[in-house]
Amino acid sequence: MYPNPRRDRVRRLISCPLAVTSISPGLAFALAAALGWALFDLARRFLSARFSAWTTVVGVTLPSLPLILVWGWRAGPWWVEPHYLAPGLGSLVLNLAANFAYVRAYQLSPISLTLPMLSLTPVFSALLGATVLGEPVSVRAAIGIACVVAGAILLAAGLPSRQRQRPIKIEAGSLVMALVALLWSGAVLLDKLALRHAAAPLHALVLNGGVAVGGMIALSISGRLAELRALRRSGTLLAFSVVTGFAALAAQLAALGSIPIGILETLKRGVGGVLAVTWGRTFFAEPVTPNKVGALVLLTAGVALILL
Repeated sequence: MYPNPRRDRVRRLISCPLAVTSISPGLAFALAAALGWALFDLARRFLSARFSAWTTVVGVTLPSLPLILVWGWRAGPWWVEPHYLAPGLGSLVLNLAANFAYVRAYQLSPISLTLPMLSLTPVFSALLGATVLGEPVSVRAAIGIACVVAGAILLAAGLPSRQRQRPIKIEAGSLVMALVALLWSGAVLLDKLALRHAAAPLHALVLNGGVAVGGMIALSISGRLAELRALRRSGTLLAFSVVTGFAALAAQLAALGSIPIGILETLKRGVGGVLAVTWGRTFFAEPVTPNKVGALVLLTAGVALILL
């Protein structure tokens, strides 16, 4: 067959989109984790409006343990090394604190002001990665980080509209969620270190099981353990949160094997930040103000600069 420049040019044009849409398994897991966490966030938002913080935490972690055991059985033999102990337990402690603060933030402020604050997670992840793992931060990534920080601050600030003498107000829930971003950044870093010394299902069991036990201890100390019985009234919503939370965690642990922490966290927070305002308007009648739109533009630009 003789060369045909026109035919070859057409073939290149057709194959180019296919090359763009074919992604690595690690990136596919990261995208699946991003969507899973976004759906899990929405379910926990509904649950936190009905139950206390620790009741919600136990309700979404304890029922997931059978799913993790089935995952481990299907995945093959479990393995663990002595060096797993420090990062594994460290991640558990950070996740305990983050889970409680996460639900508490929802109870303090609207979802569209709290959830996008998790967009700070890529910032903290980049800083921790540079400090602990020696991962360099490029100029492009630094500009993206600055955009994310500016967008998060703009979204968290309740800017005065007509009363100019009224001071700028920072939502309490937004500040708590910023702390959650820092805690989860450290936890994801420790997760990556832990997965070098243990099987992913085993680490998932330690995380969810430890958080569930910690929540039950907290409820027992406060004399509120009986609150767990009320979860049965929200069976469908609870089942949805358990499935999405399990899927998100499994996909995230799978992605950590081949995807940098910054990229994973950027995808998670980018998807979550955009959907936070959308769902806040759709399900909770929260207004979409110019302040929020401008913040989301900055967040999206920052995410794009970090990811691309």
